[in-house]
Amino acid sequence: MGDYRMNSKPFCKTVIFAFLILLGFSFGGCATSPKEVYVPLNREAERIQVYKRFPVQAALLISEEDKNYTHKVTPTIFNLSGIVHVFPLGDALEKDSIQIFSQIFRGVQVVRTPAAAQKFKIVIAPKIEEFSFRYDEMKVGASYQAPRIQFTAAAKAKITLYSAGTQIWEKSVKSPEQRKTSAYQQGFTNEEDMGEVAFQALNYALKKMAEEMAQDPEVEKNSASAAIDGSKKTYARR
Repeated sequence: MGDYRMNSKPFCKTVIFAFLILLGFSFGGCATSPKEVYVPLNREAERIQVYKRFPVQAALLISEEDKNYTHKVTPTIFNLSGIVHVFPLGDALEKDSIQIFSQIFRGVQVVRTPAAAQKFKIVIAPKIEEFSFRYDEMKVGASYQAPRIQFTAAAKAKITLYSAGTQIWEKSVKSPEQRKTSAYQQGFTNEEDMGEVAFQALNYALKKMAEEMAQDPEVEKNSASAAIDGSKKTYARR
């Protein structure tokens, strides 16, 4: 039988060395984990150019997955790779769509599944197809001036409209780039300005499609037919 004290020394050194490696990985992982910062996109939608409202309530079909959709961007300026900006686009899509399409239809009600949408004669299904966001450092006139950043956003969205389960209208629109320049705030707390341009991009696409939908003869015909069917059912129940 060998000397325990002689054999235990290399073993202890191995255990300590392994522990130090694992400890280093743990601290290294914590140090490199980016901080997620949410960008607020809560804005009031502008009035759209429509002169009449379709006399029917429509379903707004946005799945749970689409509602929770976020877009993440890491700043490429000022060595801010430790930050990830999170844009809650799905939530903005739902809120903006409610405000916009309530101006076209008598009312809209959010549903999460096609099965839940079946009881509605008109179903609006919005989708975000593309979103881009970038940061550009702008030149300043004097060295004592605060650095300035230009935020640029663009969005592409699609609307599909169904009547009694049949697709009757579809449109896809990409917004022009929306820009805003603001002074760099200590710690990069420019989320309000970032949210403003992101919302403007999404709102432009949705508003453009809503205005075209409101003037479409096929949509008008199907909405009127749905309203008549609804009136007949109401009368029959009396």
